[in-house]
Amino acid sequence: MRQNLLRSESKLLRYPIRELVEIGKNLESLGNFTMIWENIGDPVAAGESIPSWMKAILRDAIEEDKTYGYTDSRGDVEARQYVLDNFSDDKVCTIDDILFFNGLGEAINKILNKLPKEARVLVPSPTYPSHATAEAMHASCDYISYQLDPENNWEPDLEEIENHVHYNEQIVAILVINPNNPTGSVLKRETLEKIVAIAKKYDCFLIFDEIYHHMVFPDVENTLLYEIIGDTPGISMKGISKDVPWPGSRCGWIEIYNAEKDDHFNDYIKVILLTKMLEVCSTSLPQKVLPKIYGHPEFDVLLAKRIAKYLQRAEEASAFFENISQVRLVQPKGVFYLVIELLDLPYATLESKNKKIRLALNELEKEDIYQDFQFSYELMGAEGICVVPLSGFGSELTGFRMTMLEESDTQFTETLMGIARAIEGYYR
Repeated sequence: MRQNLLRSESKLLRYPIRELVEIGKNLESLGNFTMIWENIGDPVAAGESIPSWMKAILRDAIEEDKTYGYTDSRGDVEARQYVLDNFSDDKVCTIDDILFFNGLGEAINKILNKLPKEARVLVPSPTYPSHATAEAMHASCDYISYQLDPENNWEPDLEEIENHVHYNEQIVAILVINPNNPTGSVLKRETLEKIVAIAKKYDCFLIFDEIYHHMVFPDVENTLLYEIIGDTPGISMKGISKDVPWPGSRCGWIEIYNAEKDDHFNDYIKVILLTKMLEVCSTSLPQKVLPKIYGHPEFDVLLAKRIAKYLQRAEEASAFFENISQVRLVQPKGVFYLVIELLDLPYATLESKNKKIRLALNELEKEDIYQDFQFSYELMGAEGICVVPLSGFGSELTGFRMTMLEESDTQFTETLMGIARAIEGYYR
């Protein structure tokens, strides 16, 4: 081409959760085996069945002509009213402060890209890659992060957060992912209140990714942003892809809190809304059925059943790995992921399924890669299990994230056994 078509920040664009699939598919073809895909949080792909009552709601919606039209640019009015009544609070939010997107991936990009280039959002580490990548891409440099501590149930160091905000005037917002992907942690109410206080003190706004707000284990308290935000401006992100479950719906929304309390924040929100208007609206069907799915008497039954399964998986994995000295595993408090930290991880190899796979791995490992990426490649080649390296979540810790979605009890146990064999062989 007559000019370079790439922006300078394109080198920062990464999404390891999906990038690993290309490598895994290649290894599958070389070894003629079926990979166990523990890399992505898709309940349907893991074998969960969509209940008949939910399918009936969708069938009925398809029969209605209005399902095929546009919604309001902010989103379907009935869906927004349901969200306000059930997931938010009219003390800090109105129906016009709720804005639907085609999944939270779109919302994340809109929120970050509409900030001035010099404005920064402080993100947690480890963090969901969409947040970190969008922040880095908008600023054209590495993202700024605060650490979550596995020795303290993945709680953040509040002093570190305040120091970041105090000494970097470019930071305009603090991101919290709670309940957390990838760790499965649920932060204490006291911790969240102090983060809100830091934002208020330094005149920042808050972004809380709360898409897993329903996915919390019994007897674990989950505090939502609207409960504690007071008069500080903020944004809560939620969606239907995880708790319904319907990841293919690509239906998420933001709840905007206290927009009228700050002129700069209010103007910024207006730009996000205008951008949405230029697209007309998000996909209508999932918005049209949202109130009926969440309001159905079987929804809470389905949710409780799913959460019970994930808790069982979390307890099994925690017990399974507790006697492996190289592993640190903090039992999740919710969501359907767990992080297995690999301590003092070396660079090593495992016996591959065949010579073709070994040669392919050798080529991959010629590159300068993190230790946990090498472990993840070797795990695929030896055991046929695909996980996401912890460094892929912007963490300086080494390890990986896996899911607790597998429907078969036997298959889940066999997956744990395969991972344990790989860990023991890798360190040996």
